[in-house]
Amino acid sequence: MDKGLERKLGDLRKRIRKLDSALVAFSGGVDSSFLMRICREELGEKAVAVTALSENYPLSELSLAKRVARIMGIRHVVVDPVLIQAASQPQRCRRGSIYSSLKSLAMRMQLSNVLDGSHKDDAASKGASFLAARRAGVKSPLLESNISKAEVRLLARELGLPNWDKEPSSSKAHKKAVRSIMAASRTGSRAAAEYLTALGYDVTVRAKGKTLIIFTSKRNLLTLAEHLACLEKKMKRFGFSEVSLRLSG
Repeated sequence: MDKGLERKLGDLRKRIRKLDSALVAFSGGVDSSFLMRICREELGEKAVAVTALSENYPLSELSLAKRVARIMGIRHVVVDPVLIQAASQPQRCRRGSIYSSLKSLAMRMQLSNVLDGSHKDDAASKGASFLAARRAGVKSPLLESNISKAEVRLLARELGLPNWDKEPSSSKAHKKAVRSIMAASRTGSRAAAEYLTALGYDVTVRAKGKTLIIFTSKRNLLTLAEHLACLEKKMKRFGFSEVSLRLSG
């Protein structure tokens, strides 16, 4: 490894070690995977990977995130930012900032810091996600250690990460995928079931016109009922205007 890159990696490890604990915004891409790997090595069980199912995060990416998390042996949590905000502000259902939601979740999980995989190139481009993270007070250890995207890839390859050469999906492709999901209720019900399963709910679903019927256990039923207004709002993404909750069996 190049000595300059080795120094940057050493600096990154030192910065991570100074943190008591961390929630890492984890998309399954190379940046967040590399950061999570270092956090896992330096903080152990006090580092948790969290994937937020935002409007721009395609469910098709979730399987890769789960696979990478399993390979690295990390604790991986999947959440919906809207439901996190609904839990802290009952009667309200709004999108808000993903990073603000992750900060709320970190407090509930007793994790001292929220980290993301922003690096030197992100700081130069100043994209919307990067600026939102700054406003929310999210820390970016890769950026603090002056690590670039190309260097992330080199280090990820050195560590044997399976996604070191993964290219990011375009936002246009995300929107096209969402439109195709909404094209038919049959496809929509499958996507809705995938979304609920990703959040850890054991459900079966059935579409009846524009109504999505969700069958689940009593425990899950009570939890989903608490967030029914938000849930209905989310299900519009899959082509449904109403949600009906029913007990399995």
